Amino acid sequence: MKKILVAVDGSGPSMVAARLALELARATGATLTAAYSVAPLVVPGEVAFPVMSDLLAAEQTRGQAVLEDVVKALGAPDVRTLLLSGSPAERLAEVATQDEYDLVVVGSRGRNAVARVLLGSVADRLMHICTRPVLVAR
Repeated sequence: MKKILVAVDGSGPSMVAARLALELARATGATLTAAYSVAPLVVPGEVAFPVMSDLLAAEQTRGQAVLEDVVKALGAPDVRTLLLSGSPAERLAEVATQDEYDLVVVGSRGRNAVARVLLGSVADRLMHICTRPVLVAR
């Protein structure tokens, strides 16, 4: 194993995934990349472009802060970071395939089946669309 990609979003489950991914990277000598995806903004009605632009900039700033916090919390300055734009599952799958990651690690929020159907799940979606192996950490 040479390359591991871990999805992070600042949540507890994503930190569990990041810690597991770091353990696997250290055990195998793989490089580790933490990725945060800025999801498309969905707002009701018409919103002025400057407002949308400000919201997007704020979310990108938050994403960069999450990535920095993850690297700091892991105590591993050699962890690479990647700030993506787009639907998280789709972008992670795309990057994993394009950059030939050997493994994608993602956290699970532990929702029941009904909640996953109603609310969706990045982990569930990623498992279905990613052509690279996906490990869901709990």
